[in-house]
Amino acid sequence: MRIKVFSAPHLHEALAKVRQNMGPEALILDRQQTTDAAGGTLWHVHAALDNVPPPAKERVELKKTPTESAPQLNHADATIKRLERLVEGLSNKEAATLRTTLPTAKDQESFDQLTRLGVSASHAFDMANDFSHHNAISFKALRWGKRINPEEQNSSILFTGPTGSGKTTLIAKLAAHYSLKGVRVALVSTDTERMGGLEMLKSYANTLGIPFFAVRKAADIEKVLQKSQSAQLLLIDTEGWSPRRDVCLKRQAPLWEALNCTRRIMVIPANMDEEDGMQQLTHHGRTALTDIAFTKLDETRTPGKVVNWSVAGDLPMSYCSFGPEVPEQMGWLTAQALTTLLGKNERGMAA
Repeated sequence: MRIKVFSAPHLHEALAKVRQNMGPEALILDRQQTTDAAGGTLWHVHAALDNVPPPAKERVELKKTPTESAPQLNHADATIKRLERLVEGLSNKEAATLRTTLPTAKDQESFDQLTRLGVSASHAFDMANDFSHHNAISFKALRWGKRINPEEQNSSILFTGPTGSGKTTLIAKLAAHYSLKGVRVALVSTDTERMGGLEMLKSYANTLGIPFFAVRKAADIEKVLQKSQSAQLLLIDTEGWSPRRDVCLKRQAPLWEALNCTRRIMVIPANMDEEDGMQQLTHHGRTALTDIAFTKLDETRTPGKVVNWSVAGDLPMSYCSFGPEVPEQMGWLTAQALTTLLGKNERGMAA
């Protein structure tokens, strides 16, 4: 049996390390909460993995009536379910411990509100006091992107994310917003392999009366950059992808490098399952992302998971959008805007 200790500031992070390093069949033997040299919380999880396969058992054939069907027991599935129940129990216990540590009933109520909205217990603990007083959230693990200001400095911004994440609509909103302010905007798309991939953005460009260019191969880029050099803001749409279909990222990566963007924004739809979003961030970590943006915030009852995604990806928050209308229902996320967003959703849930 192989036994290891995994340490992290939060319990759920230590448990995630167990799964990542030892797999779903690892057994949790013990967990301990201590403090590090700086006085911060530190969790130690002791996990074990049995590398010795169980001895083969003699198979006994039983006679069955025509209506009988023998249950099929999958050892791995049973172990995973047992671990999931264990992790869920530990997470619930950690949440209860964090809640009771908060100094006031008002902070505890805010903690409950934040966890209902999808914020992880450890993050909700750090945010509860600001949220209870409707203050701008000062949670240190959250970072905020620098606002785009093409009037002062030309910007070239690439948007990437899973298929159906709302990249094109967000780009159209931004293009309309800045065009109405008198900024010279141009649109580029590398989404040329998918049927109909160019049409929507091209249609928006025609409506706004701004240039649109398609990049099908690396040889197109120099010409496109020359034609769009007068633009103060270049917005680049890309082909959607998924962790299970790596070919898109491999095909797109050389084009992105050649476009030499000033920023690369990861777009995640807020109606996505939280674990799927984490998988997207993990898979896309090698593509030099600079910011994270969220779409479809009107299609989820747990918008707090955007906090978990931003912290997990270590990416500054930038834009968010709430629907398909162009250019409305879009904004820049700030600490105060996040407090307002979560407070508004909590009131909506209570109603």
